[in-house]
Amino acid sequence: MKSSMERVPVAWIRRPPARKSVHLLIGIFLALGVLFALTIPPFESPDEPFHLNTIRYITVHHALPPRAMPQHRLLTGADVARSLEYAEAKVFYAPPLYYAVGALLTSWTEMRDLPALLVPNPNWVIGWAPTAGPDPWNKNFYVRLVWRPKGDTVPALYLLRMLSLGFGAITIFSTHTLACRLWPNRPWMALGAAAIVALNPQFVALSAGVTNDNLLIALCTLFFAHIPSCIQRGTGRQWAVLGGIAGLALLTKQSGLLLLPIGSLATICQQASWEKRLRDAGLFLVAALAPSLWWYLRGLMLYGDPLGFGPHFAGQIPLAHFGLREAWTVFQTYWAAFGWGLILVDRPVYWGIATLMGLAGIGLLCALRPDGSWGGLPHPTRCALFLFALAFGLNAIALVRWALATGAPYGRLLFPTIAPVAILTAYGLSQYTRWKAPHLVLWAIAGVALAFNAYIPWHYIRPAFTLTRPVQQIPRGVQSVNVNFQNGLQLLGYEIFRGPMKSGHPVTLTLYWYTPISLTERYRIWVQFGPQDPTRYVAGEDTWLGGTLYPSDLWKPGEIVRQTHILSIPDWAPAPGLYWLRIGLTDGQTGRIPLQDQSGDMVALGPWRLLPAHSPPPPSCPTDYRLGDTIRLDGYGLSWEQEGGQEYLTVTLHWRAEEEVREDYTVFVHLLDGEGNLVSQHDGPPRGGDYPTSWWRRGERVLDTHWLPLGKRPEGPLILRVGMYHPETLERIPAYDGTGQRLAEDVVAFPEVQPERRCNSQ
Repeated sequence: MKSSMERVPVAWIRRPPARKSVHLLIGIFLALGVLFALTIPPFESPDEPFHLNTIRYITVHHALPPRAMPQHRLLTGADVARSLEYAEAKVFYAPPLYYAVGALLTSWTEMRDLPALLVPNPNWVIGWAPTAGPDPWNKNFYVRLVWRPKGDTVPALYLLRMLSLGFGAITIFSTHTLACRLWPNRPWMALGAAAIVALNPQFVALSAGVTNDNLLIALCTLFFAHIPSCIQRGTGRQWAVLGGIAGLALLTKQSGLLLLPIGSLATICQQASWEKRLRDAGLFLVAALAPSLWWYLRGLMLYGDPLGFGPHFAGQIPLAHFGLREAWTVFQTYWAAFGWGLILVDRPVYWGIATLMGLAGIGLLCALRPDGSWGGLPHPTRCALFLFALAFGLNAIALVRWALATGAPYGRLLFPTIAPVAILTAYGLSQYTRWKAPHLVLWAIAGVALAFNAYIPWHYIRPAFTLTRPVQQIPRGVQSVNVNFQNGLQLLGYEIFRGPMKSGHPVTLTLYWYTPISLTERYRIWVQFGPQDPTRYVAGEDTWLGGTLYPSDLWKPGEIVRQTHILSIPDWAPAPGLYWLRIGLTDGQTGRIPLQDQSGDMVALGPWRLLPAHSPPPPSCPTDYRLGDTIRLDGYGLSWEQEGGQEYLTVTLHWRAEEEVREDYTVFVHLLDGEGNLVSQHDGPPRGGDYPTSWWRRGERVLDTHWLPLGKRPEGPLILRVGMYHPETLERIPAYDGTGQRLAEDVVAFPEVQPERRCNSQ
């Protein structure tokens, strides 16, 4: 009895079902790809400048670039910075097919401005490598100058990015075709496999960059798409075509080597005579090696390195081991790690994807059970799925070996087998629903994935590459400063976006700088947020003036440059209180840059009122007293402390403003013994002067702590006396009890304060 696959007419191979849906999916992918391509700046897609440099070399010299060995490993940030700069022959060696196609497409330009555009992130030089994470800071490998020059490099780059998107579309279409050939009667399953590829954010981002990976992935997927038909009834011509595709992959990147064992095993999987199997294997290998073997022989004869891996292995720092941390990095960079793999999404997204893939893995295991669906699959389908799993395994082994040798555990290196992964994932998930309502499940998952893909450029990528670029004029609403530094730079003004300024909340500060002269120095800017005492600042930032995207030595005379700083105020920042922003410049030789017309080397902005993140706790000793018409004493707290042999009575007063207080008052706290003799006292403005009473708002509660030093802890009952007075006239503010009776001497007194008791008896 013939298998179900064998009973299917040959026409389905040429006309897969649900073709309109896959066309829509490809259209969505291309739209997302254009969005990513326009959002990711030039040279910020992984290895993009190296690929572009190779294309330029072939265009200019009409020859393959020579292999360039690094002088030593990239041990320091300065080494990395030098490796990122332009060089005629880069430490980058790969088969030439992609570069030849790129050179043909961009033959109208020699990209003469490319060397001037490749300026590395200045943090490299001082050893501060860009760091991975979901935050948008320090993610760029290069500064951004592409908005200024009028050369041909940028148009050529975007043309090559569109070529990459075309290769991505081929990958999606081939994945769909492959799934249709495996399951011709389950079109939604085929569309689901194609959607897993098309809506993988990392695949979309990679397809929007200039890299030979995109051509390799397309060729590998075409290869896999032809395997089922070759296994079922492959003719000699079909096996030769399959070998030719493998040969083109081998001529694109060394990773194409994994196709040789897969294709050879596929010939064995045929239900045919051994004579035909061996003949087809020979045709496959000859067709694969015919277009590609020369390049590997060339590397062997010229450099003794047929694979061309020598420059990579000699320059990178190998991994000591490959463990769970490296495996997690591979997983992250397979699904969502943008730029050079540094811009990560929030961790719950990864866990959601991991859960979905885990369910697919469990589904695959269920299918392999004796009573599972695996036994009901036709022989060609089972063989193809086995070969796809093997291909992914070989790809994964190669990735681990590459990561150990180069220190680069990047999941995108698994994309040559992205179609097998999608096929196996769709098959595993199908074990749960059996696709009884496939369109509802598929569209729900695809809708979430599509929305997230559209969200990524705006929420993750764009903030990381927001250019500190010149503006034509200062926007309205900017607070004017007009302070000159001795290096010629002028701080024109600032904007502060804060909402309610509270502990635990960020403060966004935007500064506007003007340079009347050409700058040759790469300056740094420091910004600090703190109380009146500048040594007690609670948040700060020290970075390059102009940021890592447009440092000051690239500024042109007459430019107004806008730079934004985000300061994260910690939860522990003392509040309420008055806080200032302090700004200064430094260089690498003389230190801080002085102000031109004023003494000092910093600009102070403010003050602003910082409020506590949470409402203050109720007083341990509630009271009901009023001072004047605007301030109420709601209670107090006492504690005994010892430091350096010195005993202290700590008094925390709980003030509340019933109305806005228009003047600044001084608080006095006196401690008397039972006979009325003064034991200790403390006079001073509330909160040590950090929050004067004139800043208090109606209804605001203020905790005010005073420390009363004692030679030793006194014995017997004590009297605590509290009040306020005008600091200039020393006139006390009238004090009243809860009934409105004015207190003697305008003093709130708490008798019988004892060491073992928190509150007095009233």
